[in-house]
Amino acid sequence: MPTIQRPRLLKTDVLREMKPSSIANLLSPHADYFTSRGIDLTGVGEEGFDFSRLALVLASANQLTPPVLVEHLDMLDLISSDQCFLNFENQYHEVLNRIKEADDTPADVAVKILLEAPDLAYREYDRQAVRAERSMVSFRVREGARFMGVNERRIDLFKETVGPWFEENSRSATCRFSHLEEGDGHAFVINHGDLLKRLGVLDAEGNQESQVFRPEKIDIAHFHPLTGEWQVSGLGTKLQDLYRRAFGLAFYGSETALMPSKRYSLEPLRDGPESMRCDISSTVQHAELKKLVFTTPDGQDIIISKGMIFDGLNHMNPRFLHHVHLKEATISLKLANRNRRVSVRICPDRDTIIGNAADPAIDAWLRERQFANDDGRLLASA
Repeated sequence: MPTIQRPRLLKTDVLREMKPSSIANLLSPHADYFTSRGIDLTGVGEEGFDFSRLALVLASANQLTPPVLVEHLDMLDLISSDQCFLNFENQYHEVLNRIKEADDTPADVAVKILLEAPDLAYREYDRQAVRAERSMVSFRVREGARFMGVNERRIDLFKETVGPWFEENSRSATCRFSHLEEGDGHAFVINHGDLLKRLGVLDAEGNQESQVFRPEKIDIAHFHPLTGEWQVSGLGTKLQDLYRRAFGLAFYGSETALMPSKRYSLEPLRDGPESMRCDISSTVQHAELKKLVFTTPDGQDIIISKGMIFDGLNHMNPRFLHHVHLKEATISLKLANRNRRVSVRICPDRDTIIGNAADPAIDAWLRERQFANDDGRLLASA
């Protein structure tokens, strides 16, 4: 069963303010489904139409809910965010000028974008997915392997490679795989199903029932052609290894083209507060160590996550950091173009980084401070 979240635009008061034509264009392809839920869409423009019930149905899926409706409602939730509207106005103003009418509400505009310019809607969806904070594993390209570029055949080959694994592991063979060009390389978004789950829900009449649904998972990958580095998300070593082999086969012609990079390190922390040094005139203006996990020589795991960590360690023993195994660190960064601080968590034993490491400014700071190294990364031709 698909899951539905009521989009912020499709609530009772917003539905009342929308043009009846916008609601009809969005929902009339599924008129039979709404009839089965007790709603006659032909009356949407008439006085007394029950918008509250329509909003409730939009928020409560059942076994008959069309998957394409679920997808459209999820997309509308994305498009209705302030950031997305800003992106559409700044980057796609010609499209908005073409489809927007003077009496359109924001909800009407969002529906028009989805139905009349779906490529732009999905492009913005993928852009936000790519920039979300995730745990990323790094791979590098083996010497001699050459990136063959991105085309429909190679995209299909990737899906053909991962599909059987998803199906064999009870996650459905269906997946959507999309590609975005970026200033520093390529980004890929992988939408796939997860294991089935059973959830207790209430129907429109308040009756309790149990429903089974398949959650959606989104994994992403970045490829930087100048360095030959791949950064790939995915929960579990088996899935990460699947992606490593699938990207290698699809874009290099060999399942063994990618190998672990050993890119991340916590060694700079042994220099103490100097490792957090920033240039106030640069994009990353301030850095602070917020959490440190290490193992002492006698095998004891220690976690420090309060106070001034370096000061506390120095008070214990100025040479303490030089005698422990550094396992994990969380660093808080203040960027010039953001009000809120962002965090990255580095786990060198697993060669993973958790956070928005795809941000060029963050990646540059990590390399400058040697938390991310370029050792072993090869120049790959795009």
